[in-house]
Amino acid sequence: AALFGALTRLAPQDAIFAVDVGNNTYSFGRYFEPTGDQRILMSGYLGSIGFGFPAAMGAWAATQDREAFRGRKVISVSGDGGFGQYAMEFTTAVKYGMNITHVLMNNSELGKISKEQRAGEFPVWQTGLVNPPFAGFARACGGMGRLVRGRDELDRHLSEALAHEGPSLVEVITDPELF
Repeated sequence: AALFGALTRLAPQDAIFAVDVGNNTYSFGRYFEPTGDQRILMSGYLGSIGFGFPAAMGAWAATQDREAFRGRKVISVSGDGGFGQYAMEFTTAVKYGMNITHVLMNNSELGKISKEQRAGEFPVWQTGLVNPPFAGFARACGGMGRLVRGRDELDRHLSEALAHEGPSLVEVITDPELF
């Protein structure tokens, strides 16, 4: 809730959002309040984990030759599992100077799958993830990377990333029990 409250306050009123699938999507839908002329892209929840960042890249590319959309900030949201599907595409975003801010909720597991397993009274199996430090990964690729470990860091790091011209990533450490 704190993350999407901050994103509601700080995102440009004409931003384009691309949202992945998983618990991050539920939280986005529950706590983000669109304002102004914001646009939101979703996959329709068709099991398309990893949709968020590539969709943001497509949105950025599609806006470059459309005067009405050029210059809009593109923001993508995913969990660590979703971003991990296409993480190397961050280098493509750097290569082309794509003005995308990616908000990555890192709970070190495929949280939605874990939740479904628990709900079905099954043991949680094979959902834990071993992740790189994603903020450091973004910097190693040539973009901006920020790590958020607490609520008191949200506004500062999100503001810096949203103001950055080019690809940026804000990794937010989250609790796998919350969504």
